[in-house]
Amino acid sequence: MVTQDTQQQFGDYLKGLRQSKGLGVRELARRAELDAGGITRIEQGKISPTLDTLKALATALEVPSSDLFTMAGYVTPSDLPSMSTYLRTRYGLPEETIASVDEYVQRLIDERGLDPNGPAPFEDESENPSKK
Repeated sequence: MVTQDTQQQFGDYLKGLRQSKGLGVRELARRAELDAGGITRIEQGKISPTLDTLKALATALEVPSSDLFTMAGYVTPSDLPSMSTYLRTRYGLPEETIASVDEYVQRLIDERGLDPNGPAPFEDESENPSKK
């Protein structure tokens, strides 16, 4: 379920991504073959993008569609592959490099006291019903 907080976070993310590419709303709309007003409403957190819109935006922004799906709340952290699987599949890195990255990530998790499975329900402030 996509929450209002997720919509706003995605809108902020999309706007930052668009600006980092040096694109205005109209140019992004032209490249994605979408309505500029719709993109503005997405960036303002007023509406959630459809899957087709996300695909068009990903192509226009030259980013993986999976990144946009995740940021828009269509893919949850628990649905994502492990870092090792991702590095092996995406980049074909040798096992010793993957082991080194795994060790580094584990050290960060331990140092910062992070839960690699993500927050428990309502632990993440964006899901806290008292904030609504």
